Formats: sequence, structure tokens, C-alpha cells
Amino acid sequence: MIRHGLILHPRPYARTMQKCLKGVFLAWLFVWFGSGCVSQSNDQGVVARVNGEPIYLMQLEAKHDLKYLARSNISSASLERLQDEYGTVLSEMVVNILMAQHLAERNLTASEQDLSAAESLVRADYTEEAFEQMLVEEYIDLDIWREQLKATLHHEIFFQKVLRPQISIDFQEVDAYYRRHIVDFYLRPRMKFLFIQGPDQDSVEKVLELSQTEDDPAQLSKRFDKVEVHGYTLYEDNIPTEWRLVLEELEPGQSTGPLIREARGCQAMVLLEKTPGRIIDPAQAYPLVERVLVEQKLQDAFEVWLSETLQTARIEVNTLLLQSESGDEASSPISQGN
Repeated sequence: MIRHGLILHPRPYARTMQKCLKGVFLAWLFVWFGSGCVSQSNDQGVVARVNGEPIYLMQLEAKHDLKYLARSNISSASLERLQDEYGTVLSEMVVNILMAQHLAERNLTASEQDLSAAESLVRADYTEEAFEQMLVEEYIDLDIWREQLKATLHHEIFFQKVLRPQISIDFQEVDAYYRRHIVDFYLRPRMKFLFIQGPDQDSVEKVLELSQTEDDPAQLSKRFDKVEVHGYTLYEDNIPTEWRLVLEELEPGQSTGPLIREARGCQAMVLLEKTPGRIIDPAQAYPLVERVLVEQKLQDAFEVWLSETLQTARIEVNTLLLQSESGDEASSPISQGN
């Protein structure tokens, strides 16, 4: 999860965007912070404070770049879109800090060993020095990336060690969900088969003969250079009609025999397996349903925790940001304070 979520889709850092992006992202502040204790701050270079812990403008800009700029066209970006993007990033940073503070109170924060192991897991996807080269090419600040990695670990710890112990699932809940969503547990009928195509009938017949003892398409293709052999496992309603009508007449292990297709040479199909449609029984469905219910309850528990935490959290916002939101023209960039 860490390697796919954090590094395989990096967001490049674009310095030329910093100045024009400042001070345009707080349309959401009054709504989002409405349930918390929000006061004004004018600390130089500080966007906000969460229970005294600062969020700096340069951190916000760097994390915005990491999240958005790889897929963003700034020349066509609207003010509203930039507000949404920066609002999303700032809200994520606030929540990350609140979670980290909650974990710190319980001595559950990620250790240096945890962070090192997680980083090594990501680096394992790259050849020697390729990781650092990727960071340079994508304008990713390593410290910001590590902050994001730490935040991801804290998310996992928070959900696993704080929220998950609060959740229980009983059989009645699983059974009720299973019955309400029975259609989701229907496995459609499917077929596994070989599709063989060669330049002439003789070569296709040789492959058909060998397929009686060898059904690996890769091995069959190696034995016959001029013959293409492909293996498919498809739901019946995803099989081309012409193929499906032919396969429906076969039993597993049977073949169509060579079929002359003129310009395309000669073709044949071998049916390997035919699996009828069925409903997954409750015992098989139980772990699937349990996972869904746990995820739903985790989300509910997180929303409750966040709502309650915001009631007592002290969140201070730079006065220039509040002025910009209220319609008053700010006289200087955010980074200069007020």
C-alpha cells in the first residue's frame, strides 16, 4: 500500500507555481473549522497551528505539488479548483497532525525503525540510485516525501490500534448483509479455453494433438513457431458470441477441430473447463462480508473521532488567509505574515 500510494504515482514539484498559488485556497475554512475552536494567528510563514503545532506555507505548497501538480495544468486552473486542491491538502495536514498527536499521547507513533523499514520497502522497487534519481527528476523533496510516508504509517496504526479494537462484528450482522446483497455473491458462469491460430490445418492439428497432454499456452507456442496459442478464462457473457456458440457445444477436453478462416489461416479452440454459475454459500462469504462491515464501521468510527476531536482542538489560522476568504484584499503574500 505504501509503495503504490506514495511513490509509484509521484507528484512533481514545480517552483514556478509557488507565487501564483499563494493565498487562494481558503474558501472552505469557515465550514470545515466551524465545529472546532478557530482563532487568528499572524505568525510569519505559518499557515495554521493545530494545538500549537505549526503548518508552514512551504510545507503546504510542497505537499500540494506532491499530490496534484503531476496531473495539473496550472495555465488553465481556475481559482475555485486551486481553492479545492489547497483546501484538501491543508485539511489532510490538519487531520494528520491530530492523529499523530492522538498516537503520541498513547505512545503509538511510528518508530524510526518502522519508517526505515517502510522506506526500504519502497526503495526495493528501484534499482541502485534510481530512487534518488526519480526524486530529482520529479522535483520531490525527500523530507516532504518522508513526512508523507510517516503520515501513512500513522494512518495504518491509528486504524489498526485505535479504531479497530472498538469494532465487533457478530454473525447476525453478517447474515443480514449477506441476504440483503445476495446478488453480489453470484458467480457468473465462466469458461477456460485455448484459442489456436496457425497458417494451415496441419500445424493446428499438431497443436491440438499436443494439447491433450499439455494445456499451457506458453509451452505450446514454444513448440510451434508459426502457431499462436492463447489461454483465456472468461465469464460466458464476455466471450464473443461466435466463440461462445461453438464452445457451448463442447465438453471439457474436447476441441472444435481445425476451422479454415481463409486470410486468417486456420483456427481451433479447446475447452479446458466449464464452471456453472452459482451463489457463494454463507460460510465462504463470511470473511468477505466481515471485511466490508469492518471497513464501514472503521469509517464511521473515524468520523465520530474526528468530530469529537475538532470540538476541543485549538486551530489557529493565519489572519491573511481569513482576510482573503472574507473578501478583504490582502496587502502582502502569506509568507510575509501580517
